[in-house]
Amino acid sequence: MSEPSPSSQVVSSILVLRLLQPELSGDLLAETVRDELITQLDASNVKNIVLDMSEVNYISSAGITPLLTLVKAVREKKGRLVLAGLTPTVEDVFQASRLITSGKAHAAPLEHQSDVAAAIQSLCR
Repeated sequence: MSEPSPSSQVVSSILVLRLLQPELSGDLLAETVRDELITQLDASNVKNIVLDMSEVNYISSAGITPLLTLVKAVREKKGRLVLAGLTPTVEDVFQASRLITSGKAHAAPLEHQSDVAAAIQSLCR
């Protein structure tokens, strides 16, 4: 059974990727998602990405790995990646793993915004 590929569009010179899998878990799925995300980044001529995760209801540690790979690839292009639309459960996982923060207590490796529009706006500043 194949999982749906991320959808993509370019808005204001920003690549917007939308993950369509409701659950990001398991090594095989993580590898597939990683490969698809990197392929989409390489095929685009942009350096900034919004990753719309509004369809994702669950993420495991294996599901976080492709996102960290994508962050590294984006930073190598001198760009930024902003997560958007995190569900409460997924946001809790990212906060517990200290990948995002709700305040300014410490610098977190990932940025996040409530939705795609806010994420695009934060990248246009």
